[in-house]
Amino acid sequence: MILFNNSVVAMRNQFTCAVMPGIPGKDISAVFRDWEIALVEVLDLMLERYEQQPGYPFIDMKFNTITGHDFPVLDDLEKDFKSRNVVFGWIQGRALEALAGHAKWLRDCNILDNASKNWRIKRIEKILQEVFSNLEEIRMRNHGRLFFTMTPEGTPFEIDDNGKRREISLVEKPTGFTDLFYVKGMMAAASCLNDRKAKFAAADMLRKVCAEIESGHFVSDQVSFDPKNRVKPISGKLSQTPRMIAVSACALFAGLTGGQEWFDTGRRFINYILDHHIACSPQCGPLRQYDFWEFIHLDGSQWVENGVLSSIPGHTLEFIGFSADLLLQMRGKSGFTEDEKTFVHRCRMVLPGIFMRNFKNGFNPHAGGICKEFDLLNRKPLNDDMPWWSSPEAIRAAGALLALYPEEILNKDIYAAWAATNNGFFNKYINQNFRLVAYQTINSRGKPVDVIPATPDADPCYHTGLSIIDFLYSRRLWP
Repeated sequence: MILFNNSVVAMRNQFTCAVMPGIPGKDISAVFRDWEIALVEVLDLMLERYEQQPGYPFIDMKFNTITGHDFPVLDDLEKDFKSRNVVFGWIQGRALEALAGHAKWLRDCNILDNASKNWRIKRIEKILQEVFSNLEEIRMRNHGRLFFTMTPEGTPFEIDDNGKRREISLVEKPTGFTDLFYVKGMMAAASCLNDRKAKFAAADMLRKVCAEIESGHFVSDQVSFDPKNRVKPISGKLSQTPRMIAVSACALFAGLTGGQEWFDTGRRFINYILDHHIACSPQCGPLRQYDFWEFIHLDGSQWVENGVLSSIPGHTLEFIGFSADLLLQMRGKSGFTEDEKTFVHRCRMVLPGIFMRNFKNGFNPHAGGICKEFDLLNRKPLNDDMPWWSSPEAIRAAGALLALYPEEILNKDIYAAWAATNNGFFNKYINQNFRLVAYQTINSRGKPVDVIPATPDADPCYHTGLSIIDFLYSRRLWP
């Protein structure tokens, strides 16, 4: 057991960077213990940072993951997008979901005694209440919305082509990813805090967001801080990502409420992605079976630009994990409709193959990570930088597939993919010099680089935390 009054150095020093064998049957308990140590260590960091800033009612992960140093406040506010002068809606929504998820998981944590667990859970609940209340006040002032970039006072702003801030109103702004990430955090927080009113409000909000996605009115609100990460919306260019994140929301809502509507919506979104973004036929011209492309035209055809068909392997693996989560939730339902039976069978036929094809497309065995973007027509990376989040999403997906389909013929390959990703993450991403946080990005040589995948803020226990918690739970279902 690790006691709560142990020093953070003592906690960190128990991380062994255990090597995962690539074939089943070996003792892998050290790997799971290392993951629990890393989860607790980064959670502790997030809690401590909040408690050290009593006047800042947001989750604060504003530090450089390579150096561990806080981002400085710049004299020129217009150029300051890293410090506490900017609040990212994505981060706050993800943090709410992560805090609630960790509070639940701590009760099952194997490396802490009961006093250690309860001490952390009480702190999480206090922080969750304070941050959630503050964000709800800001959301009400902004017509029920939050935004990608906001001031600490809650004023949303965009960054124009000259790099300057421009305050905006969210009245006419289309639904975007902040709405999706926040509504997930909203439901998770409301459930953790037993706030029935907020749970009903979250359900109503998700219905509206899903309707906007299906009607084509959803538009990304992300600002790119990396020239190689092209996120500016283009008219008629549709990404699979809104539906993919919405599948995660539906799985979360289904698990917390048991509502049939969330199973139905999630199933509809998964079927849409399988219909429009996957090469399911063995004969696909230059493509390979189970290739997954990111963008389509309004008519459903592939978005090919300058001879390039873009794939984001991490998104594909994330889609697999979210879909598998919904399928695992469906196991608890009593009785399936014919449509549900057809859906379950379809997923079983294609999800393992989609996982393996896109893992092979993206994984760099030398560097130990998954490339940001891959060209399906020319069969090479478009962006060979490797953001951290792809790896825990791959680990989540692999674990869920092994739980769902224990008899699957590809299981040895899926297990080997998990082992390779796990070893790569332990050896290349985890910063053992600073609280076991993950470097945001490594390059094709496996070296950490100062590149921002989405926000400067470090992961608020979302990708690395929640993905690994899901993996640890699914591990119990393995044969």
